[in-house]
Amino acid sequence: MGEKIVMPFQYRLSITRQRKTMALRVHQDGSVEVRAPHFLKQAQIRQFVAKRADWILKRQRYFQELTQNYPAKEIQNGETFPLLGRNFRLRLERRPGLETPYCQAENGRLKVFISGQVGDELKTAAWGAIRSWYSGITEFKARAVIDRHAPALAVKPVTLKTCDQARRWASCSKSGGIRCNWRLAMMPMPVLEYVVVHELCHLKTHDHSPGFWRIVKSALPDYEKRREWLRAWGPGLSRSSIC
Repeated sequence: MGEKIVMPFQYRLSITRQRKTMALRVHQDGSVEVRAPHFLKQAQIRQFVAKRADWILKRQRYFQELTQNYPAKEIQNGETFPLLGRNFRLRLERRPGLETPYCQAENGRLKVFISGQVGDELKTAAWGAIRSWYSGITEFKARAVIDRHAPALAVKPVTLKTCDQARRWASCSKSGGIRCNWRLAMMPMPVLEYVVVHELCHLKTHDHSPGFWRIVKSALPDYEKRREWLRAWGPGLSRSSIC
């Protein structure tokens, strides 16, 4: 009789016919997700998870510290929101009868113009305006980066879109489409530039081989410094801007 495996956490299991191997993920809320092919037995899955228990607990502690150090943003006057690396203080402005909420940044303030919403309706309206505003800035800045670097890299993106990517700052498809996380406008401009250039280089090669990084360096000689900023501050920035 095999030894019973006891784990200090629970996990959510998804059985699929598409996968041939198991995959494991720890989400920001600390939950654990396991995806496994349909032909594996429960004992095999539990053994797979148990062998990675230390890593899972380490990731859960990491996300717990992240939540404590970078609490989710609140829709209230005085809350800080970063724009291109500079912090702005939120200020809610009432405009009775206003049909579409919108944002405006000036004099260190991020003004959100809303109508008469309160409670959850206020949060939904304000967050919608904030996200739309950041999306517009992200797209504008990303397009400027593309216009600057694409000719030198001899690439030509087909489309550029902003979206809410939970696990990525940006991505590109083999067909030439680039997708940017709307939160990119929260970063300093050099870091935003690095993220977009990174995807432009993937239009030449879709791996992270030494050759890929040589292409990145040819466009941005100091890319390693920008990448270090992203690694250090990116997780907290993503956490602090969850809506």
